[in-house]
Amino acid sequence: MAEKALGLIEVRGFLGAVVVADAALKAANVSLLNVETVKSGLNTVQLVGDVSAVRSAVEAAVEIAQDQPYYLHSHVIARLDSQTDSILLPIQKEVNKDVSKAETSSSLEESVLEVIDLMDVPEVNPKPLISDNETAFVEDVISEIIVDEEVLTEGQQKYSEEELNKFKVVELRSIAYREDKIDLSKKEIKFANKQLLIQALLKLKS
Repeated sequence: MAEKALGLIEVRGFLGAVVVADAALKAANVSLLNVETVKSGLNTVQLVGDVSAVRSAVEAAVEIAQDQPYYLHSHVIARLDSQTDSILLPIQKEVNKDVSKAETSSSLEESVLEVIDLMDVPEVNPKPLISDNETAFVEDVISEIIVDEEVLTEGQQKYSEEELNKFKVVELRSIAYREDKIDLSKKEIKFANKQLLIQALLKLKS
C-alpha cells in the first residue's frame, strides 16, 4: 500500500456507516477496505486510494453526515508507513481469501456442469404395458377359457361368464387388451370395473 492514503470515518450504528461509505465512494475514486465494528455500536469506515482522492471522499462524506447524530470523527493518513500498513494486512488477506473462495466455487460449479453435459445419459425405455411373464400368463388363461373353435359353431360366445368371474380385474383387462373386436377403447379398458369388462367380453362371438 505504498504511496496510498487511508481515510477513517467513525460513526455510530450501521446506518451511519452505510451512508458515509456510499457518499465517499461516489465522491472520488477510492476503495472501501473495511467497516470495522467495535463495542457500543461504533463503526469505522476505512477507505484507501490516492491522497487527493481519499481526502475528497472523506470531506464529501463528512459534509453529508456532520449534522447527523450518528457522525463522530474522521481522519486521513496521507501516506501509510509500512508498519502502520501491517495493521490492515490481516483485513486485506481476509478480503482476498473471500474473493478467491468465491472464484473457486464458481469455477467448480462450471466444471461440474461441463462434466454433466459430457456424460452419456442412458435413454430410459418406457416399460411395456404387459411384461413377458404376464403375456405368457394371459395366453395360458385365454387358452383355458376359450372354447375350441373347431367344436363351437358360429355365433356362440367366446367366453363363459362363469370362467370370467374367476379372474381379477387386472387379468380381465389383460384379456380385453388382446381382443381387437371388443367394444371398449384402450382408455375405457384401463378404467373399467370387473362387471363392465365381463359384459364386454361376453359380447364377443367365436
